[in-house]
Amino acid sequence: MSDSNQKKSSQQEAAIHDYLQGLLQEATTPEAQANAMTEAPEAQPKTIGLEALIAEIPEIVVQPKVEAKPVVEAETRLSTQTQQPMAEPEYIVPEWAKREFQCLLFNVSGLKLAVPLVKLNGVIPWPKKITETPNQTDWFLGLVPNQDINVKVIDTALLVVPENRRGNIAESPAERFSHIILVDDGRWGLACDSIGDVIWLSQDKVKWRKSKIQRPWLEGTALDYLCALLNTEAFADMLNEKMAS
Repeated sequence: MSDSNQKKSSQQEAAIHDYLQGLLQEATTPEAQANAMTEAPEAQPKTIGLEALIAEIPEIVVQPKVEAKPVVEAETRLSTQTQQPMAEPEYIVPEWAKREFQCLLFNVSGLKLAVPLVKLNGVIPWPKKITETPNQTDWFLGLVPNQDINVKVIDTALLVVPENRRGNIAESPAERFSHIILVDDGRWGLACDSIGDVIWLSQDKVKWRKSKIQRPWLEGTALDYLCALLNTEAFADMLNEKMAS
């Protein structure tokens, strides 16, 4: 490989890492957010991988509360026994994932997502008309009737893709979206760019998250397919909370 090709490959890998780090880790200060936007490479790859995502998933270990002991007693205990390292809490595997399960892949602005089929309520093509509602946030696109339900359709990219990574998002929904993913008993619709394959996964093929304080919609990642596994219940709860606020 020539020097120029090696340099280009390194730049693309750096761009992917920077993107996924911004996706899974919240900036702690406004200065950190400003620096992330300043340092982002100009050229962004169209498809985003998840190699860096696995290493960047936040895992928070909650230490148990320890009652204060007298100094003499504490010193005696330390002298008679060796301190053992604190064991990390186990992640919780959903019941539906304790045996092999299927997922539908779909794409949102270069990010590959997977929704478990047991949590999928359907897929409909992007409609010719969508009923807009006044005084709504920018990620709420409107209502689409489907089987006696007015599906609340959202712009998925505006909720899962960091703001400083949305440079390639087209303005017109008709130019961006091809299908709507139905979740939460069909009450919510996730607008997506394209539909992918149906895949099989097992619990040992998923990097499950131990902490879901940040990005609660992210259940885990499947490295073999370079995709993020969607927690539909957490996503619906997040949407309901945002609509109520």
